[in-house]
Amino acid sequence: MRRSLVLLSLTLAGCGITQLGSGRVDRSLAALVPADTTVLAGVRMDELRATPWYKKSVGDKPLPELDSFVKETGLDPRKDISELLIVSDGAKTAVLARGEFSRQNLQASINRQGGKRIPYKGFTLMGSEETVVVFLNSTTAAAGQPAAVRSIIDQRGRSTGLSPLLRQKVEAIPPHHQIWIVATGGFGDISKTVPQSGNFANLGKVFSMIESLTAGVDLRSGLHLFATGVCRSDQDARSLGDAVRGLVALARLAAPSGDPDLLKAIDGIQVEQQQRTVRLTVAIPQDLWDKTVGKLRNR
Repeated sequence: MRRSLVLLSLTLAGCGITQLGSGRVDRSLAALVPADTTVLAGVRMDELRATPWYKKSVGDKPLPELDSFVKETGLDPRKDISELLIVSDGAKTAVLARGEFSRQNLQASINRQGGKRIPYKGFTLMGSEETVVVFLNSTTAAAGQPAAVRSIIDQRGRSTGLSPLLRQKVEAIPPHHQIWIVATGGFGDISKTVPQSGNFANLGKVFSMIESLTAGVDLRSGLHLFATGVCRSDQDARSLGDAVRGLVALARLAAPSGDPDLLKAIDGIQVEQQQRTVRLTVAIPQDLWDKTVGKLRNR
């Protein structure tokens, strides 16, 4: 489930929002964010649906990770949801969703998967021991690990919403980015979930170096991405910067010879390091992005 949520946050986005600084988070969803949240990701479906990438690459096409999320929760971001907010404390993860839901259809979908109805503090959790969905009102739902969903219910009406540090990071994200993520910790726990062998072991080490993160993706005209990571020390930042540059170099070496488009796309990736901060920027124009996505899909 966690893997589905992480990949979902990187491939989808949502809308239907109320201004909260420049980062724009739906206030009703922000009020449900548990106090111990360290990782927060926003996805704005209406804005994403309008991008050329979504129309060509997602639409109604089958996507294994997204289809798995729909099967597990009964919620389909392509149809039902206007905004998603993914919350995590580094150990447990849940998704808060705004939209127009058909409880009857969702319940029938969950029942087909052998789901159970679990009463909890006046609400009904539907699902299994691994994943549940609950309707908090007619336009708001929460889905994810049972412990995470129960925590949202426990703090409902008492949560103060985003912490000052999370709020500051959200407000630093330009409003036109359809996908964004901010984090103020919890990477140590996340790194423990990464397999400790092969390249995945290196990925776990990368997570363990990062103290905080701010990132956003804009797909209105090609791919424009930024990520700013603050590490525990200057040495960790140098190691992280070198690791990312190494991945870019490997991608260049792996690119088919004589493919100028793919090489030009890779050249649109820039990595900078200054003291404890590492900045990654990606700028690929629409025509080049279309060619790159098409070639990667066909490989």
